[in-house]
Amino acid sequence: MLKTIAEHNDWRGKANLDDGEWTTFVDPETTPGFFEHMNDIVKVKFMGDTWESGPWIVPNQFPPNTTADRHAHAADTVYIIMRGSMTFNDGTGWYKQGDVRWVRANHTYGPEESGPDGCEFILVSMGPIDVQWESGDTYEANA
Repeated sequence: MLKTIAEHNDWRGKANLDDGEWTTFVDPETTPGFFEHMNDIVKVKFMGDTWESGPWIVPNQFPPNTTADRHAHAADTVYIIMRGSMTFNDGTGWYKQGDVRWVRANHTYGPEESGPDGCEFILVSMGPIDVQWESGDTYEANA
């Protein structure tokens, strides 16, 4: 189960990228189908209050040369590349440290592909995060 790493009250919160443990978006034992869409395990942290109420700030850690199939999200998303490199195979090229990318809700893209050094990025979503695989499978985080 993903746990929040934010210290908060009703109107503000604070989290640090070094806090918390890397885990998976969903539980591999109860949701193995999610991982059939990747060639390696992607790790995440959740830095908001709750998966239901947000804010949805989620660092992602892709191992080297990892791919995740074409997919979309139900909300607009912003990616801030912190380390390594990644392409989204959508004609925008390779993203590297310091680059920012945004995608509108329900726009299918990918496959995502990390470079030889992997990729760490912060995903900021404007609403609850889901993964809508192009195959039709949709997954929400283990709250």
